[in-house]
Amino acid sequence: MKKSVLVSLWVITLARGCSVDAIKMADLLEDANENPEVAKSSECFACTTKDGYKLEICDNMNDTYTLYLAGVNMKTMGPEELEGKTPKEFVAEGCQLDRLDFAE
Repeated sequence: MKKSVLVSLWVITLARGCSVDAIKMADLLEDANENPEVAKSSECFACTTKDGYKLEICDNMNDTYTLYLAGVNMKTMGPEELEGKTPKEFVAEGCQLDRLDFAE
């Protein structure tokens, strides 16, 4: 008799523990679906040049930046080529120029 009561209590405890874990897991999955984790891969800044083209600079997250003109990759450069400016300042200054020079 004692053995069957102990087995019954063990089964109830095990079943209850599993259902609580299942409920917690379901809640975690639901939260993950509602709030997906977003990984930032790059940061870009853009403006329109005097000629009407989109000038954009993107941080490649590896100490390099890529400069695009009208969606075309014009140049990849290091932070020293930004002339002490932030990427946002650099591209804003580029949009104010009358002529853009992409020479190496």
